[in-house]
Amino acid sequence: MSVLRRALKPVAVTAAALALSAGTVVAGTAQASSESASCTGWINIGSPGNYTLLGSYAGQVEQEYNTCSGQVMAHWQWSTLYRNAHPYAHVDVMAMSWENYPAVMDRDKVQNANVAQDVFSYGIDIHTANPDKWFAYANVTDEHGNSCRYATGGSVHDYATGGNGAPDPSSC
Repeated sequence: MSVLRRALKPVAVTAAALALSAGTVVAGTAQASSESASCTGWINIGSPGNYTLLGSYAGQVEQEYNTCSGQVMAHWQWSTLYRNAHPYAHVDVMAMSWENYPAVMDRDKVQNANVAQDVFSYGIDIHTANPDKWFAYANVTDEHGNSCRYATGGSVHDYATGGNGAPDPSSC
């Protein structure tokens, strides 16, 4: 008997014994491996919301979800043209669930345009809200204190059903 055959025989016997004596163990193992295979980190969810301030496109906000940790956060991306023209404008960005009272939100991030092209809120577990429907929120204020009456929001995502609403752009 070859070395390879001797090594494979105990593995086959052990696998067969597990399958016969504990079917749930085999099913549990298969489920765990498929979960780890689907864990990819941060992914974009839904559609972004655009923000236009005094006729100039400032950027957009979108929701991001971490498939490994179950957290949601908001991601703002400045328009390069707006960022160069208004380096001291700032954005307030967060993930929010407002079907709860009071609204549930992650810790917001306020940052000037000259710091970075991308701004991320701090993130929060999706199950902190019930129902766990979330959207990304952003409000821009230019260096003169001008801001639109309403903030922009990326599409609302329902984590229970997987459904997405429409984004809510802001323009003034």
